[in-house]
Amino acid sequence: MSRKATIEELAGWLKRQDDVVLLGHISPDGDTTGSNLAVWHALRALGKRAVVCLPEGVPGMYAGLPGASAVLLPEDELPFMPKAALAVDVSERERLGEAGVRRFDACPERAALDHHQTNPGFGQLYALDGEAAAAGEMVVDLIDALGVPLSREIAECLFVAISTDCGHFSYANTRPQTFCAAARCVGAGIDIAAITEGLYRTRTEGRTRLLGLVLSGLERSADGKLAWARLTEDMLKRAGARREDNEGIVNYLQEMQGVRLAVLAEQRGATTTKFSLRSKAPVNVARDVAAPLGGGGHDLASGVTLELPLEEALEKVLAQARAALDSTEEQVKHHP
Repeated sequence: MSRKATIEELAGWLKRQDDVVLLGHISPDGDTTGSNLAVWHALRALGKRAVVCLPEGVPGMYAGLPGASAVLLPEDELPFMPKAALAVDVSERERLGEAGVRRFDACPERAALDHHQTNPGFGQLYALDGEAAAAGEMVVDLIDALGVPLSREIAECLFVAISTDCGHFSYANTRPQTFCAAARCVGAGIDIAAITEGLYRTRTEGRTRLLGLVLSGLERSADGKLAWARLTEDMLKRAGARREDNEGIVNYLQEMQGVRLAVLAEQRGATTTKFSLRSKAPVNVARDVAAPLGGGGHDLASGVTLELPLEEALEKVLAQARAALDSTEEQVKHHP
């Protein structure tokens, strides 16, 4: 049975552990990458053996983070046999991926730290703050509770984690604590100009071409409130892009004037389709679209993966999205 814990309790649990494997979610983003690396640095500072495992490895845009070269895949042979597992920024156990789930379950001691409101809680204990803008925001407090100084290396990892999950402090999930956590990182001496340039003002040619291919096929509902697009494996080949180059493309759909809900359908083989979902308040895309289909995430940013071919899966998600829009409009009409 899982038990919800405070950050201080999770820190106490970590202090009692040795040989720790840190695990992130499938399709790693800046938060799961930076947060896991930050905890890794902190554990090493305490003299503990630790290793970070990310499904699909570190995305290219985060490869320069301190410690990124030491990250392994969950299925890799590890330098030691882990006795404890900590899942960081993982909204549900299945989001660890098959190999990650095996790694997690194989450890006699298991815990999780996350900020997704839809997280049901897993592991023997878990720390959850559904109001935090990023797991990295929570990790700042965890490192304080561990008694580890916020080094420049840790701060760089955490700033990337926090910034990328709150739209560089522009999303509705940004709260005073988010700025305070980021300020701690800046105070530790990070090069904020260089980090920001790499994150938001640099794009590979492959990603640029992929963006054009995806957006050229965008579609909208008759009322303009729902927008969707497809990202196929053929597009990746034609653009010379990597799988990770899809990050953030769904935001271009959401940013169109009049759009309330955006859907990006990404082909993952012949029978699997991964969806990135975005919405504008009061539409709750996690509760009303992702969760009913087996996914999860945040109120306005969520995702789900269906074991269906692209077109069949897209039809199912669009039907759920239309229902969510209709339901929200009815609620607003009766409760303005």
